[in-house]
Amino acid sequence: MKTIKNLRTIFSLTFLFLFSTIGSAQDMTQNDPTRQMEIAAQNKVEQWDDHLGLRAKQALLMEKKLMEFAIKREKLMNENISEDEKLNRLKDLKILETREMRDILTQPQFDKYLLILEEEAKGNIPR
Repeated sequence: MKTIKNLRTIFSLTFLFLFSTIGSAQDMTQNDPTRQMEIAAQNKVEQWDDHLGLRAKQALLMEKKLMEFAIKREKLMNENISEDEKLNRLKDLKILETREMRDILTQPQFDKYLLILEEEAKGNIPR
């Protein structure tokens, strides 16, 4: 009986430790966005809202996602790596950001999002 109680205690403590470590690790890897990043994200969301007609929840999720990727880009730019490597990683970040927007937007919104990104890349910015 004592063995089962000890096993439960060990299991519970291990479980709590594991999840508290995971939670704090996520907090440590996420830097706080600067006020400038927050304003830029809000402005970008307003622009996307004009084109895509975002719901309030979508706008909030998009703003958080844009700030997350702004932090990642800033970290990347501060790394001591070659310019070619930075460019490759920036491209990878943009691809990942676009994929994650798919989870926020409806399919018609995402299709329009992709079209606008293509126009921006060509220099025909419809904003």
